[in-house]
Amino acid sequence: MNLESEYNGIDSNGSFWLAWRIKREKSWHTYWKYPGDVGVAPMVEWSLPSGLVAEDLVFPPPKKVSMGKVRAYGHTGETLFLCRFRAQNPLPIGKKISISGNFSWLTCSVTCLPGNAEMSIDLSVLQNPVPDPFCKPRFDSFRRERPIACPNFWEAQAIEEPSRFLLKIPFHLFDSPSGIYFFNEGKNILSNVPQPVSRYKGFWEISLKKSPWGKPQRYLKGLLYKADGWDSSAKSFYKLNLRLRAE
Repeated sequence: MNLESEYNGIDSNGSFWLAWRIKREKSWHTYWKYPGDVGVAPMVEWSLPSGLVAEDLVFPPPKKVSMGKVRAYGHTGETLFLCRFRAQNPLPIGKKISISGNFSWLTCSVTCLPGNAEMSIDLSVLQNPVPDPFCKPRFDSFRRERPIACPNFWEAQAIEEPSRFLLKIPFHLFDSPSGIYFFNEGKNILSNVPQPVSRYKGFWEISLKKSPWGKPQRYLKGLLYKADGWDSSAKSFYKLNLRLRAE
């Protein structure tokens, strides 16, 4: 576990990224920002110099994971979590910047173990920062894999029923529903139940069972995953933000 920079320093405009890198043992996982029915997402509390601001932690796309027999959303193997920082005023060349944080996480397999660590990194303000040969390719890979908005020509719909949500996607957009899964943002959909897909009146309908812990909402938000990718770009995740309507 490390705190890493993609460059050997930061430039004077004070906008830069850091990564929290986690490498998990085989069969163990941590959780996504929206874990599902169980789990706690990794968190960090930054200690920053005056005038430096940290944005929200950016999570990699999730996988389906299991805590015992309960399915949830998380990450396995090695992943990065990125955070963007920005200075409120230009930084003088040669200045030393020290960034530290208290990092906490929950790692699970057949049981769960909480973790906590203090980490820090020192960076110099440079005229022309140079990419780190080990870290920069990992940052670039993370950005390439980030979900993108679904195309404008999609006419997806989100329907709310008493016990479920229906995510409706026009049938002509793909030939088979195999390998499709919706990762919900929030706790409005149960992660520990199947998401059956059926064809009805020109749509693929993905049935999403409501969670008893959910709250009333106006939109269905999350990531729609397709195992073999959506198009020639090989993107596996599309972001959805659909206004719910009753039917």
